[in-house]
Amino acid sequence: MESDMIREEAYQLLEKNVIDTIHEWQVKLGYTEEMIRIYYNRDSLEHLVKLSLPTVVEAKEFLIDWRETVKDRLGKVHLSNKEERFCIGVPADGTKYVYEKKKESTFLTDLMKVLKEPSCTIEQILGVFKKQSPNVVCEKVTGEEFDYVIYYEDYALDSFRYCFSFGQMGAFYHRFSEYDYQTIR
Repeated sequence: MESDMIREEAYQLLEKNVIDTIHEWQVKLGYTEEMIRIYYNRDSLEHLVKLSLPTVVEAKEFLIDWRETVKDRLGKVHLSNKEERFCIGVPADGTKYVYEKKKESTFLTDLMKVLKEPSCTIEQILGVFKKQSPNVVCEKVTGEEFDYVIYYEDYALDSFRYCFSFGQMGAFYHRFSEYDYQTIR
């Protein structure tokens, strides 16, 4: 019984990550009703869903089972892999579901507006984050390709690490899971 609950939580974590990733792409690139492919390395997937998936076979089995739990929302998800790199292809009806579900969400839209300003500052970026919650961590990064990393103390609000750089072309960001952020440092 407990393992069923753990597995269900793992499915929810992956679904949330997939939806959040599609939403980010839709905000950045605009909404189109087409398949979107998201890639996960086995170790990142394992960390994300908080399950032990030590082999490619176990990761595939997990994804096949997960696909069944999301079909009513995301449609017939396509799965493939090349060794330890997995592709989750969310079909057009799934990307439409994400668009409809998240279109009222303003955080990323507000962030993109601020980043488009040529004189964008870290204070303006922090202002966008603090609209959702005042409990934001902003760290100056030295010796990295990024200038700042910003994230929420409450991972339930948003579990990503947002890494910002400022240069001649303006400000830009990359978003990572906590695990992936730690692996690139």
